[in-house]
Amino acid sequence: MGADGKLHDGPSSEWSRTLTLSADCGDGVSVHFNRGYVLSQFMARYMKRKGITLAELKETAVIVSQEVDREARAFLGGTLREAMLQMMAEVAENGELELHAALYELSDEELVDGLVAIGERAHLVLANGSVQEEGEDENEKARTRLTNAGVVVHDRFLAPKALAHNKFVVVGRRTSDGFEPEKVWTGSTNWTPTGLCTQLNNGIMLVHEELAQRFEAQFQLLAEAGDGVSDELLASNNRPKRGIPLGEATVDSWFSRLSGEADIEELVDLVKNAKQGVLFVMFQPGNEPVRTLLQMQEEKNLYVRGVATQFTSTGAEEFKLLKQNPEDFFLDSAQATGVNKTVGEWAVEGTAAEFRANIGHAITHSKVIVIDPFGDDPIVVTGSHNFSKAASGKNDENFLVIRGHRDIAMHYSINAMQTYSHYRWRAYLEEAARERRSPFQFLSRSPNWQRRRKTGETKRMLAFWLPED
Repeated sequence: MGADGKLHDGPSSEWSRTLTLSADCGDGVSVHFNRGYVLSQFMARYMKRKGITLAELKETAVIVSQEVDREARAFLGGTLREAMLQMMAEVAENGELELHAALYELSDEELVDGLVAIGERAHLVLANGSVQEEGEDENEKARTRLTNAGVVVHDRFLAPKALAHNKFVVVGRRTSDGFEPEKVWTGSTNWTPTGLCTQLNNGIMLVHEELAQRFEAQFQLLAEAGDGVSDELLASNNRPKRGIPLGEATVDSWFSRLSGEADIEELVDLVKNAKQGVLFVMFQPGNEPVRTLLQMQEEKNLYVRGVATQFTSTGAEEFKLLKQNPEDFFLDSAQATGVNKTVGEWAVEGTAAEFRANIGHAITHSKVIVIDPFGDDPIVVTGSHNFSKAASGKNDENFLVIRGHRDIAMHYSINAMQTYSHYRWRAYLEEAARERRSPFQFLSRSPNWQRRRKTGETKRMLAFWLPED
């Protein structure tokens, strides 16, 4: 401040705390996300520059081939792809290590190559994907390659009656005493080109012997159960392990299928006990716990923000774009879609329907709930479980409930809010078009337009993300 040549320091705040951008959360945990925002401005402009359509993007940038666009594949896959490839490379290079995995879909050539390189030290429980007829196998090509490479493959054909829907990996060391698990990988990511690149997915690596041993025990039960659900498997699933130490935090470990929807009841209780807010990213959740989540938002004035590819099941009529006040700009829950026509300088991205026709069914495929991330007891729920009745009572699934770990909660909160912020505007445009009104009705030349920065939903947002110490 001051006159020319006589400047002096003016009023200023203290410097903010320095943060390092890293997947590492401490306590042997790292979390990973991809950049699967295909319905986005950066991908719309990328496709325009390359002169390709959505369908061509899938063929040239996602599916590995001689013509693969590695720039786009690496960008879309993010640290999620890097972590999965590194995990397999470490096992391939160290002859003492083994990899045990339970996988639902396996068709990505780059990931299959990683398993082939491990050979007989890779052991898989491999499902038949999601098929319409008994005996069909979506993973037939990969299964043949793996078997020819010496990989030990246990078939688990549950579809079409149910899905062997896990996507977990256990890495450990082979000793004279047997296999000793050391770390476990889980999350929402199917081992497919779309899972890596065009769906929003997450993965979490935990270097944790007790958790790795628990997942290894599940792997063995699945392998022994074949194409059914043994009494031993069901009995084990009905005994979730709670309170596993993780530094100063704890982890609850759940597997399904199980009896009496105990997992759904657990998720509902978690939501009911939220004190500040809930963030979520989902694929196609069932009636619960989403209905309770939205109900608690109203009853307890919780801050709720989330995205799903589609809200389904018998409670579908309750899952709409909710706004407490018709004049509020904020949407509490949004179904994923894209910009379908030119809006100012915005390029056309395509719609959810166009995505499904050209890329695949899932836009947001993560299964994540974050509860009170900045409170005294932050909670993160993540895994393969779709938060639905089918996931509880029919399918092979897993999820973790991580309690009290602030860094893990922060990572998942930022990703959830990033996803919500991305799709909120697109959902708002779709709503405005459906109701035949201008999306710019809130624009004003009056400085009073900024009043919402200090009131209503924006005030609640700032209070949530910047709590007073």
